[in-house]
Amino acid sequence: MMEPDAMAQDVAGTLEPGHRDRMVPFVLWTGVLLGLILAVVRAVALGEAMGESGLGRALGLMARGLTQDWLIVLALTLIFAALLHATAIRPLRRLLLFVFAALALAVLLTGLANLIALRMLGAPLTMDWAAYADMTNTDVVLDYMRRVVSWKVVATGLAVAIGLFGGAVVLTRWHGASMILAILALMAGTVIAGSSLNNSESGVALARFQNPIVAFVASLGRDGGLSGITSLGKQPADATPPFNLAEPIKRPERPAKPLRNVIIFAYESTPANQVSSWGGDQPVTPFLDAALKHALAFNRAYAHVPASNYFLVSIFAALVPELSSISMLASRPDLDTVYLPEVMRANGFRTAFFNSSDNRFQNTEGLVRTAGFEQIGDYRDWECETGVYEYSSVTDKYLNTSSDLCTVKQIIGWIEKRPKAPFFVSFRTGMTHYPYFPGEDPQQFVEDETYNDYLNALRVGDQSFGKLMAYLDEKGLAEETLVVVVGDHGEAFGQHGTYVHAAGIHEENVHIPFALINPQLFSGERTDLIVGIADVGPTITDLMGIATPSLWEGRSVFARKRPDGVMFFSPWNGFLVGYREADEKFIYNGNTKEIQLYDLAVDPGEKNNLAETDPEATSAARIKLGKVIAAHNRYIDWLLTQSGAASLEQADRSVIEIVASGTSYKSPPEGWVMMDGEHVGGFKVTTAPSNAERAVSQEEIDAGYATFNLPVQAGECPRRIELYFLNDEWAGEGKTGDTDLYIRSVSFAGTTYYFNRFEPIEKKAGGHAGGSYRFWRKGGASIDLDLDQSCLGADFAAESTE
Repeated sequence: MMEPDAMAQDVAGTLEPGHRDRMVPFVLWTGVLLGLILAVVRAVALGEAMGESGLGRALGLMARGLTQDWLIVLALTLIFAALLHATAIRPLRRLLLFVFAALALAVLLTGLANLIALRMLGAPLTMDWAAYADMTNTDVVLDYMRRVVSWKVVATGLAVAIGLFGGAVVLTRWHGASMILAILALMAGTVIAGSSLNNSESGVALARFQNPIVAFVASLGRDGGLSGITSLGKQPADATPPFNLAEPIKRPERPAKPLRNVIIFAYESTPANQVSSWGGDQPVTPFLDAALKHALAFNRAYAHVPASNYFLVSIFAALVPELSSISMLASRPDLDTVYLPEVMRANGFRTAFFNSSDNRFQNTEGLVRTAGFEQIGDYRDWECETGVYEYSSVTDKYLNTSSDLCTVKQIIGWIEKRPKAPFFVSFRTGMTHYPYFPGEDPQQFVEDETYNDYLNALRVGDQSFGKLMAYLDEKGLAEETLVVVVGDHGEAFGQHGTYVHAAGIHEENVHIPFALINPQLFSGERTDLIVGIADVGPTITDLMGIATPSLWEGRSVFARKRPDGVMFFSPWNGFLVGYREADEKFIYNGNTKEIQLYDLAVDPGEKNNLAETDPEATSAARIKLGKVIAAHNRYIDWLLTQSGAASLEQADRSVIEIVASGTSYKSPPEGWVMMDGEHVGGFKVTTAPSNAERAVSQEEIDAGYATFNLPVQAGECPRRIELYFLNDEWAGEGKTGDTDLYIRSVSFAGTTYYFNRFEPIEKKAGGHAGGSYRFWRKGGASIDLDLDQSCLGADFAAESTE
């Protein structure tokens, strides 16, 4: 084996003037120039941090940042120089030179492209991002990259590549052996020095030191940091997150005019900091701002994951999604849970989901159908005179969007088909999703073209909200309609070094506007209660007087003993997971183990990372996050296996809730309730419409539903509820007068039982009618209650001893 000094002399010999072989010097000069170009690129990537540093720290940052870059360049250069020097076979030498040039070009272009990735994502492109933005169902990240990779960017890359190889050709004619060896030695020394700094604290995100090739290769076959999160959460878990309890907010009194409709209006890609009433500095949401005079607005509301498909899971299944880089919408399309739309539908609401964009995007259509919506619509289902924004490229598949104003027109048309029937409709705007469609006659708000497009898109989305609210007022529906306004997630515009939404969980990514609007219930209140999107469903059922399914993880905002904290995560940038409790914000990177701790009361922009100065508070926050993760994992495991019900927090067993209506002839229908043979009490449905003089419609019966709460002293394992109809009255054949009792649902201990769980006690006294159980004769029906695991275990033990 040749000694290093001998090899250097031998290589230098090939560089002497007049030497015939120029392939080796070309490779060496290419390596030197490539290293210098990557040094400039790395200086740009670290520019902000270096600008705030002294000379010594700046040199240290550069050495650390160049460690992987220059190690790759040195290995590539010296290996191919040695191979070329060792062989005299001309075809093989040409092949080696071609392969070297191709690899050098790849290193150069990935280095340049990494500047775009760092600007957008705050990190190099990895397999996790590639999976998130797959080409068959492409997402916002790669779409944004295609836009920022303009012809100017391509021209710059081409010019640098020509400069690299052209410069190497020119310098090869000059040779310069001593200079080559000196620069290569400097690069090797820098690699050694930088390696010694790898474990030191720098105050700079580790992602800014990573070479993009190393980052991508390292991500292959890796879980993106999930194992680090899982390890953090491996500890005994309580049934609820370990947050302090929130000061409860007062639940509004039941309105004089019962609520009978619900609208969810979701502003796509809209963080709180873009809405005027939450601190936005551009006048693009005047209609939402005006509507807040009849609202309860939440100052501290959060998306659990900054991605649209995760939002759908949270709002319709009332849960924080599973900690995974694959949405539960995709990984568990048949998730066995109770969805908000099916609850509303079972309680007599007609249901619909409208989307300005394409419901095929990220399989939105699959989830909303599973969730139980009766009608589903997107831009393909209507004509839009103000424009449909279309793409023809296969890589932009499913990004087409119609004007949000057209979508609202369709929603109004759907309501008008049966205006007296209670409805539940969910609408997600589309124009504010990247690439941001500014609509007709865009205004000039800011200099940045992309950001200005976004602000105009938000302006149109807000106009559609105003149009919908004006319709409710015009038709007299405002008082009896609960309007829920929420951002599906945030959107970044350069804060913390990222753009779009999925790259982080800073405030711009996850802090969202959220308000409950109804002129009977609210009059402009605001609250600092910390809430998440998973709480939307339980809040709706609470205000509408509907039993909340026990499967739901979220809690009504009016619930007592609710936690004053919320968890959120983003699994594509090293698997970020964090929480907010009171004013404390904590972020943990499961891949790099980086930690961020902020006091949002004094640092709302998250600029002062306290993890660097307060190790005691940081350690406590890290332990708390582990407990939060463990509690959530426990819930998800239980939900997926349906085997942990006994150990979860017990639901209230002191009340039986009955939702009933009917028809009244001489007197309103009356019922009586028993549990396990013991009398509970009775109820009278005074809201049931009279049919003494005329036949009543199903819509009138539906409008007569009322909720009755009967106190009960349940035993340890209650098993059976019996309901009896007491006062059947009939006017006779051919006459309309008839007293019947309709029961839509019976709720007890967190579980709601519908008509399909009723068993008649007397034959021909009642049966299924629409979505209710109808008693048309005096008689009864029974419900066998679901037993929790402790009762089933007790039964099993008793059977085993017999």
